[in-house]
Amino acid sequence: MEIVNANDENSFDPTPRLKSSPIPIKFISINMWDENCIYCGEKYIRTLLCFWQKYCKKCLSRYINDITDNNIYLDVHYIMDLECSEHEIVNRTQVPQSIQECCGNCVSILYFKQIDGNPISNDGTDKNISTLYNKVIESERNCKLCGKSSYQGTDEWTKLCSLCSDCYLISFELIESTLVKKQISILYLPWWRNNSRDYIV
Repeated sequence: MEIVNANDENSFDPTPRLKSSPIPIKFISINMWDENCIYCGEKYIRTLLCFWQKYCKKCLSRYINDITDNNIYLDVHYIMDLECSEHEIVNRTQVPQSIQECCGNCVSILYFKQIDGNPISNDGTDKNISTLYNKVIESERNCKLCGKSSYQGTDEWTKLCSLCSDCYLISFELIESTLVKKQISILYLPWWRNNSRDYIV
């Protein structure tokens, strides 16, 4: 990944191919230890392919209903359930291009690409999860946002977690510390961390 100086006169965007959501993304747990949604109180649901990623189905449904366009705000893998209590699923073969085209009731999140999550191991014991996992790995051959060829090695965990160096940029800037009155480096990462114990040395 390329490191970019955020002090550049041009405005810096760490994820240039993702738009900023016009509505706050409240359905994602920003603390892996939380059990209930901090906004509505509903129990978080774990994503199907990552242990530490959680989301609130109720807040996700609200978000999908409130978004009025099809811009890409999150790099996310998801599936549609075959049945829905809210509506009839007419075309089972058509895959929605963005999460906004889904019904919040019948969408299940596989994993959020830009959030750390400790992917499950694909040991093959659950055939449904194994099939989903393999489809996601196959789809990660090229970046979903720009089409650039991604990591082509054999390690599945790295395939699942690798970020495109053109779409996810790391930046830094020097700012004056208010505490010690000296310049300090600030590193901006294009992914979300949901573990308060993490740090970079």
